[in-house]
Amino acid sequence: MKDYYSYIPESRLCYALGCTLQSAGFTQVGRHVQYPALTHPEHHIFNRKKGRVLQAFQIVYISDGKGRVKLGRDSKTHDITAGMVFVLFPNVWHRYAPEQSTGWTEHWVECKGTAFDMAMNSGLLDINRPIFRNPNVAAVQTAFAEIHELAVQDAVGNQPVLSMLGLKLLAILAGPRTANEDSMNRLVNAARMMLLERSTENRPMEEIADALNVSYSNLRRRFRAHTGMSMKDYQTNVRIKKAKDMLDNTDLPIKGIAAQLGFSSAFHFSNQFRKLVGCPPTDWRARLGGGPEGGPSTHE
Repeated sequence: MKDYYSYIPESRLCYALGCTLQSAGFTQVGRHVQYPALTHPEHHIFNRKKGRVLQAFQIVYISDGKGRVKLGRDSKTHDITAGMVFVLFPNVWHRYAPEQSTGWTEHWVECKGTAFDMAMNSGLLDINRPIFRNPNVAAVQTAFAEIHELAVQDAVGNQPVLSMLGLKLLAILAGPRTANEDSMNRLVNAARMMLLERSTENRPMEEIADALNVSYSNLRRRFRAHTGMSMKDYQTNVRIKKAKDMLDNTDLPIKGIAAQLGFSSAFHFSNQFRKLVGCPPTDWRARLGGGPEGGPSTHE
């Protein structure tokens, strides 16, 4: 395909979806060619010696050739070869360039939005691990092929779909990078499913570890590292989400909901609900004008 780049104005729809793809491009840089090209907008041109800072996330995939990248003024310089991906983070200084003797072929998208912010805040995108040496290359290539086709066809008109393809790339990169990470993910996901299935039961957490054939201390440590919360807190969050649904869509009294969800008392349920939601369950139900279909709310 021919070289191209597209810069797209922000969209209210994409903002609501949690991801706005702001630009995309494809460039084949030959051997001993000036880099970067001076045809991009001024706010995206950078001097390879001075570097650059962006205000959004950029995903760069190198499909051919090799080069070097430095991500952060105090970081070391990394070698980049065909099949690798690196991520540029907002407000982080960077510079990169292909080797003069080989050139390279680069594919890139620039995105911003709550989905990328949350991925970073939760550790799915790690600013300290911006280089993906062994990504799912087939999936990355497919996503970029779809992006290039739509961007060349009509970047502005296709922006919502392009933005969702940006999320697709994020999902590909947010997966496990090593066999050990994959093993941890599968273990924690299995524990989450069991906590979901047993959310109304007050059974010892050690039973879940026994069912998964791991020590409870190991499972507890891995669960917190992966989710950012304890298994007990995760179970409580699941219960509160179910409580919201029951408050909105049933006439069950507060005591009945508390009993069905495994809380020791209506007081305990109300206390936990207030702690996580910010209001008591009676106020949550009242915000819709009472019980289902606007009827009177049923209290304890």
